Amino acid sequence: MRVPLYIEPNAGPAPILNVIDSARHQLDIGVYYLDDRRILAAVRDAAHRGVDVRIMVEPKPYGMKPWQVQKEVRAIEATGAYFRYVPTRFVSGDGAYRFYHAKYCVNGHEAEIGTANMDWSAFHRNREYLYDTTNPTIVRAVQAVFDADWNRQHAPAWTHRVLVLSPGTSASQLLQVIDQPGTVDVESEELGPYKTILDALATKGKDLRMILPATISTEDRRDVAFLEQHGCQVRLMPKKPIYMHAKMIVGNHLAFIGSENFTQTSLEDNREMGVLLKGWDTLKLEKQFHSDWSQNPDSNAVFAAIRKVGDDKKLGDIGDFWGALFRLAGKSLRK
Repeated sequence: MRVPLYIEPNAGPAPILNVIDSARHQLDIGVYYLDDRRILAAVRDAAHRGVDVRIMVEPKPYGMKPWQVQKEVRAIEATGAYFRYVPTRFVSGDGAYRFYHAKYCVNGHEAEIGTANMDWSAFHRNREYLYDTTNPTIVRAVQAVFDADWNRQHAPAWTHRVLVLSPGTSASQLLQVIDQPGTVDVESEELGPYKTILDALATKGKDLRMILPATISTEDRRDVAFLEQHGCQVRLMPKKPIYMHAKMIVGNHLAFIGSENFTQTSLEDNREMGVLLKGWDTLKLEKQFHSDWSQNPDSNAVFAAIRKVGDDKKLGDIGDFWGALFRLAGKSLRK
């Protein structure tokens, strides 16, 4: 029996393979980056059994060289899938950053939406969340977004009421999750800056708990200090053995997972996709958050250890630096 919510790195590519393997007539994939061999093999098998497969990827992933993207595209085209780059309105240029940062697939009766790119790191070393659903309204919405992007059109307005979709309405939907009564827990790769979201997080005070990667930027560290001044609790996860790549918010009644980071580019310019969750899925998210929270020290402990070891050591740049740093921070600081 399939479960709708999958957690990485435990699940591997199963939630995506589910959608590919059950495709009967069509399969569409829109993703920031795709090079996982098992996914490519499953796509090839689908194409060989007569499924019409269409794939769109980002042509300028941040930090990747053109030859790496060309290698990715050759591997995709070798599967027999139809391939296009994403619309140019989601591609960086003219001195501005913007990306096709969504991560999803859909086959006409089932869809997967999540935080994971379709590569080795996502399934072996990252904290990620993926949602696999046969809900017909969500499936139709995901399909409508893909079709619009494939045909260089704007996604229908109604899809913004079903999905957490950027650009457009995603910021207001994230605020809905953050502003719910009671404790709110967040896992994110980045903190911002996006003032509206940051202020909403700060307003939660002691009712906000957040886990970020220990490799956050200097600007994010300043934003962490801002949150802590308002009573928020922040802990940092070292980049090994599991890297925090997730984008997740969970409260007592409502949760979010998706590709959106808390940045202006992500919420106002990128193509991003997420979903709001209720019920048992929120309990599963809370359970994983509690596990991650209990295993990582608060930010003050980490930053104090960094200062003691030496500020000239940039976060995450030195082989076993994090192991030494967290031993220095000490279990006594894990409140």
